Amino acid sequence: GPCGPDTEMFIIRDQEPCGPDCSPACSCGRFMEIWNDVFMQYNKNAEGQYVPMEKKNVDTGMGLERTVCTLNGCKSVYETDAFTGILAKISELSGKGYEDDEATTKAFRIVADHLRTATFIMGDPRGVSPSNVDQGYVLRRLIRRAVRYGMGIGMGEGFTCEIAKVIIAQYAEVYPELKQNEAFVLEQFKLEETRFARTLRQGEKEFAKVVSRLGDKTVIDGLDAFHLYDTYGYPIEMTRELASEKGLTVDEKGFADHFAAHQKLSQAGAEQRFKGGLADHSAQTARLHTATHLLQAALRRVLGDEVAQKGSNITAERLRFDFKFGRKVTKEELAQVQALVNEWIAADVPVVMTETTVEAAKAEGAIGLFESKYGELVRMYTMGEYSKEICGGPHASHTGELVSFKIQKEESSSAGVRRIKAVIGADPNA
Repeated sequence: GPCGPDTEMFIIRDQEPCGPDCSPACSCGRFMEIWNDVFMQYNKNAEGQYVPMEKKNVDTGMGLERTVCTLNGCKSVYETDAFTGILAKISELSGKGYEDDEATTKAFRIVADHLRTATFIMGDPRGVSPSNVDQGYVLRRLIRRAVRYGMGIGMGEGFTCEIAKVIIAQYAEVYPELKQNEAFVLEQFKLEETRFARTLRQGEKEFAKVVSRLGDKTVIDGLDAFHLYDTYGYPIEMTRELASEKGLTVDEKGFADHFAAHQKLSQAGAEQRFKGGLADHSAQTARLHTATHLLQAALRRVLGDEVAQKGSNITAERLRFDFKFGRKVTKEELAQVQALVNEWIAADVPVVMTETTVEAAKAEGAIGLFESKYGELVRMYTMGEYSKEICGGPHASHTGELVSFKIQKEESSSAGVRRIKAVIGADPNA
């Protein structure tokens, strides 16, 4: 990938050197990096060769909070006003002081940093939820590590939500999406904290048993690490940290092997995959695809813009639509959604496809799975004033082709994600 020489800028802090070899390479804290520049002029290929790039650039980054820390003469970023309100809340909830002892200071910092990061991840318009895959797994690791350290300093049930409220209030003026998605964020914290708190203590007991069985060994078996993950929800990073605290290591390759075998079993029987959620491109599935667009538009109209597609699946008989939403949709709300979709079907507006760029589509108010990688040009499907989405198609030519729309079921798909199954062409009142 792209690379090149770099420069790093450090502030030399007002403290004594840790020894004769004290330098920016050590971790004593005397040297704090606040800026760096990478002069991108080579591309390192698979053979390890550095090939000069045609277009060179400078990749530069500054640590904003570290700079604030330096200008205000603080010893760490946790003493700046970016964290003081959060740390005060942690102190209130735990009954402890930030500088009581080294272990408590570490716990305060982990809880503050991880919950702030998690709040921003979930407060993003794309609405990531804790899970065991991709971004959701990173989020789950952050929350669960914060829960472990928070409970360790005496914070009780619901502390993640209370701290998140402080974070949202502090940043909402600059990041209004945090306030807009506050209900979703708090619901996700509540679910994840409750889920993990139930197994945390049991997992700690199981970990103690694993350690007691080691005898003179210093490596935790990969199968034991996987058991902690699969049964007690312990991410491998947490098991590694617990092991390190006792001078032990983990057989991470063994863990990875057991994890891969588990994934293979989980995927058995689920080999069928549909491009864009479509089983085929028949007229019926095209109409159902159009119905998913109208459904999402109606959900956003009734429930708010926090609704965002998380997945879909279409067969010749029905559609299934998964969307981000923090609670069960009421019968009254479902009735409103169904009525809106049927109203738009009755309007029989044309389904218009235009090719444009992602940026232009966004400017027109189109929605889409923006975490996905789109090409230079995308297809944007517009249905009157109701729906505008980036999508690969295919679709009906007019909404009237759907005849009618009926919701069959609404249920939970996973934490923070709801699922609707619906059909078209049937009597919606039946």
